[in-house]
Amino acid sequence: MKWSKLICVALAFTSLSAFADREDDALSALAIQRANFTLEQAIEKVSTDYAKHIVEFEIDDHDNQATYDIEAINLEKKQKHDIELSLADGAVLKHKTKDSLRRLDDDDLLALKELQASKFNLGATIAQLQLKYSADVFEFELENKKGITFYKFKLMGEQGLTRVIVDVTTGKVIPVMKR
Repeated sequence: MKWSKLICVALAFTSLSAFADREDDALSALAIQRANFTLEQAIEKVSTDYAKHIVEFEIDDHDNQATYDIEAINLEKKQKHDIELSLADGAVLKHKTKDSLRRLDDDDLLALKELQASKFNLGATIAQLQLKYSADVFEFELENKKGITFYKFKLMGEQGLTRVIVDVTTGKVIPVMKR
C-alpha cells in the first residue's frame, strides 16, 4: 500500500512538473511574439559586441520583464559572457564576464572548436528553422555527444512544441519531437 501511494505522488509531481514546463515554453513563445527586439538582432548584438560563439539561449525574465538570456564564449580571449537583453529594446540588463574557461568540460571545448572550424551560421539556421516549422525559436544549446557537435533547438508555433537538432558540420536538421 505504501508503494502505491509513493508511486501516485511521484506521478502527480511529474505531471505537474511537465505542465509547468509546457506553460513556461508557451509563455516564452508569447514573449517572443510581443518582442520589439528580435532574436536575430540579439544574436547579431552579442556576436558583434561580446563573443562570436553563442552556446546557449533561452527566454528569461529580469526585474519583471522578458529577456534574451544568452551565454557566449570568446575562445581567443578565453572569456565566457552571460548576457541578458531586453526583448523590448535590446538594452543590456545584465552582463557578467568570466575570464576563464576552466569550468568547461572536454565535450564543451570540443563542441566550441568544431563550431569554430565549421561554416555554421546560427542566424541563417534560425531563420531557416522558423520558416520550415512556422514557429519561433525560444531556446537552444550547443552540445557534443557521440562525437557529433550540434545545436539542440526548441521552437513553438501553431502546431505546438517542436524540438530539432542541427549538425554544425553538415547543417542537417533532424526533428526530435513534435507535440
